[in-house]
Amino acid sequence: MNETKRNILDYTSSHHWVSAPSLASDCGIKAVTARQYLSEMSRGNLLVRIGHGVYALPSKQQFSYRPSPDVKKIYDSLVAELPFTDFCVYDGSILTSIQHHLSINHAIYIETNRDAVESVFFRLKESHRDVFRQPNAMLMRDYVDLRCPCIIVKSLTTESPLTSVDGIKVPTLEKLLVDILRDDDFDYLRGAEEYNVYRQAFDLYTINIPKLLRYARRRGISQIVNHLINQTKNND
Repeated sequence: MNETKRNILDYTSSHHWVSAPSLASDCGIKAVTARQYLSEMSRGNLLVRIGHGVYALPSKQQFSYRPSPDVKKIYDSLVAELPFTDFCVYDGSILTSIQHHLSINHAIYIETNRDAVESVFFRLKESHRDVFRQPNAMLMRDYVDLRCPCIIVKSLTTESPLTSVDGIKVPTLEKLLVDILRDDDFDYLRGAEEYNVYRQAFDLYTINIPKLLRYARRRGISQIVNHLINQTKNND
């Protein structure tokens, strides 16, 4: 392995990801040369492509989440009753691996089309005790105890990055990293914990940066997300 490749690997290790423009800007490598190296290193499995023109080290894990039986039961029931409605269902355990200060969260989150939120809310109220519809930060602080089982129903942003596990639509890590900054029901993760979550996520997992930023723009917080990404990169 030549010196340039070693420098690119060192750069990628300390910055979490690499692209031709970043190498050209930070390392003085011509962009066309950087693209050639990145492509060659990807083919040789020294790097993995995580987005258009963006690469990372292959040693990081892929984020994964396995829905609980309760999540599956609710998802199957909703899909059976409302077959033409979109759903994303998951529980608070999905956040466990990216939390620095672990907090108990037994909530089940149900995201659905905006015009179906009310209908889903009232359906669930018939069979479940603690169901909350689009709770704001004050309601979350005063009335929602995440240590106890509860259900939170909210609208699903169109074109959200989702994946399917056991036939259930669940959020990708990129979606979670944006939603915890935007949704009031994740208010307990705000402040200093925001940086801790991003640092933990970038340390452990392969993250598709273009997908993350695209969804952040859709939710109107691209500057905040960019700032947190740069913080994790600059504090290595």
